[in-house]
Amino acid sequence: MERDRLNSRMDNHILTTHFNLQGIKEYPNAYQDIDWLNYRLNLFTNYTIPSLNNQTDLDFHLVMFCNSNTPELFKTKLLQLEEQNNYLHLIWDQTHFTGLGGDIPTFYKNIKETYLKYRKNNSEEVICSKIGTDDLIEARYNQVIKQIAENNSIASIATGLYWDINVNKFIYSVFPTGPFVMVKSNLSNFKGELREYSHHELISKAGGVPIQTDEPLWIQLIHGDNVWNSLEKMPGNLIDNPDDNYLKINFGYNKI
Repeated sequence: MERDRLNSRMDNHILTTHFNLQGIKEYPNAYQDIDWLNYRLNLFTNYTIPSLNNQTDLDFHLVMFCNSNTPELFKTKLLQLEEQNNYLHLIWDQTHFTGLGGDIPTFYKNIKETYLKYRKNNSEEVICSKIGTDDLIEARYNQVIKQIAENNSIASIATGLYWDINVNKFIYSVFPTGPFVMVKSNLSNFKGELREYSHHELISKAGGVPIQTDEPLWIQLIHGDNVWNSLEKMPGNLIDNPDDNYLKINFGYNKI
């Protein structure tokens, strides 16, 4: 597939993520724990940000929810990242995850208002998807999401990799109800990423379509700080490790 930067662009794709919201019982004080914040910020800057900067289509927005009680040192670091990456927009109004103390309509309101502030298009149609601050997306991810949205309102990107960075092992996975989902809606009836449903339910209950691609379009990191994930629990099969050149070209990752 052609990897040159796209000339014809539409910035109506919003990726959403969170950095340090509260609500996960295993890490009740993570939002203000200096060691945890350092660790997670390093994951985000060393893995996720390079994959975003590596996109063939750079017209997208990443809306990241940050705890309003984030320590000042990390507020400064996050604001510097926002300044360095024009697609990154930070929201400081929330403290808790949706479903764990956070209000879904408020999340939607913040996403929509932030998007309207920065968008460069006049389209009524908008696409939302979710990634983690410890995920990598393949170079064509934004491009493919927009193509899928032409014919689908809800879809999951099923094909990807799990990478345990502690033991340096990879699993190839086709996960039809996985977390890499997209939702298309209109600004007049903005649905965000349909947070009312889990990513499983977006396919099983909300009518979403699993999309299996020829190549992996995401990498989810396993790193010992995941609450739910471990390599043994993930669907798929162990594969030979991709070489460094593949990870650099396809996911923007430069070996640390």
